Amino acid sequence: MKNISISFIISLCLAGTAAWTQTCSGIPTSSNYPQFSNEQQITIDGYTGDAMEPFISSDGNYLFFNSLNDGITTSLYYAEKSTDTLFVYKGEVNGVNGTAPHLDAVASMDNSGNFYFVSTRNYPAVWENLQAGSFSSGTVENIAPVPGDFYIRTTGWIIMDAEISRDGNALYFVNAQFTGQPFPEESKLGIAEKTIADFTLIDSTAVLKKINNSNFLVYAPSVSSDGLELYFTRIKKGTTASEICVSVRKNSSLPFAEPVVLDIAGNMVEAPSISADGNKLYYHKKSEQDGKYLIYIMERAQ
Repeated sequence: MKNISISFIISLCLAGTAAWTQTCSGIPTSSNYPQFSNEQQITIDGYTGDAMEPFISSDGNYLFFNSLNDGITTSLYYAEKSTDTLFVYKGEVNGVNGTAPHLDAVASMDNSGNFYFVSTRNYPAVWENLQAGSFSSGTVENIAPVPGDFYIRTTGWIIMDAEISRDGNALYFVNAQFTGQPFPEESKLGIAEKTIADFTLIDSTAVLKKINNSNFLVYAPSVSSDGLELYFTRIKKGTTASEICVSVRKNSSLPFAEPVVLDIAGNMVEAPSISADGNKLYYHKKSEQDGKYLIYIMERAQ
């Protein structure tokens, strides 16, 4: 996380990913949990800046990411797949980036091309800081705030990050409270279901009981296509060290089980994005050589 003004607090969106070796609270690991290996760096041909908060489209052809969350200007970009580890830079995602200074970040998209991202363009005059539009050929049109009752309409609270499910029916989001410090006082995951008019908050207390631990700042969800695996990041309160977790459940009517920590070497391992087929996990971390944020990929162990 970084020291930034309240107008850019959603740039604290963090997350991460990969193989696992221990539980988040000492409970033994289970063979039912996914394992990932063979870490490789993603090359974005034609792009030399920081690449953060990756999201891979359902067909695997587009990699969305944002520039450095520096508290000044953060923009959304995309690249087209050449190989699993090589993407060709295509430029900004047209239509989503505001006038500098601005923050537009943390992309996600459902199977129908409905594109979601967080933005500070109108906050706090407008509480709805989660935006959505229709993506096609590198452009997002008809952008508007996402309506719903999942916002906390109180000073200091904001949607820090969010991900739409692949089928477009569930929104996994993070409400976070900031009080002038770089870290939120509180952040936790929630779930809202799509209706005809908006997204309606569901009582997910039981579903997310093992994830929303009051000892941690919890944020940056990424959910599998079947809704049975939930990846997220958390930081123990009073520290600055993030840990990346995954939780599983046997069917979508059950709560998520005790999470396990994903074991990935490196600094600031964040921003998990599980592919639609569940076989690849994308994330970013900070380079030990020059401090630049780069995107990596791991493969699911078969």
